[in-house]
Amino acid sequence: AEVAPRGEEEDEVLLMQSEEHREDERILRITEIKNRFDDSYDDGKSGGYRDLSLNIEVGWTMREGMVSFERVRDWDDLQVQRHICEIQVRLRSQHHEIASNGLHSRYVELRNTNNS
Repeated sequence: AEVAPRGEEEDEVLLMQSEEHREDERILRITEIKNRFDDSYDDGKSGGYRDLSLNIEVGWTMREGMVSFERVRDWDDLQVQRHICEIQVRLRSQHHEIASNGLHSRYVELRNTNNS
């Protein structure tokens, strides 16, 4: 049997259904994005430090001594425990410079001073 090609409209509907399904099933939430690689970012604020920082929130319950990560849509109903962590994405070429020149320490000092 020959299969007829799908039209663009069918593809769009399938894509939308797929996105809705993924949204419904996600187990983490991005709470903040800081793109310090962006050309518009003033690196004077961070002592020259540049990265992409993602704050990710996860929710979980304990069941029979095991951690179970729960879907975001279920967090309120299940009264999950939540945690926000930060993921930093850096260029490999910058990693050595940041570690060896104390650039990250300067950034932390500036950040702490600005948040006071």
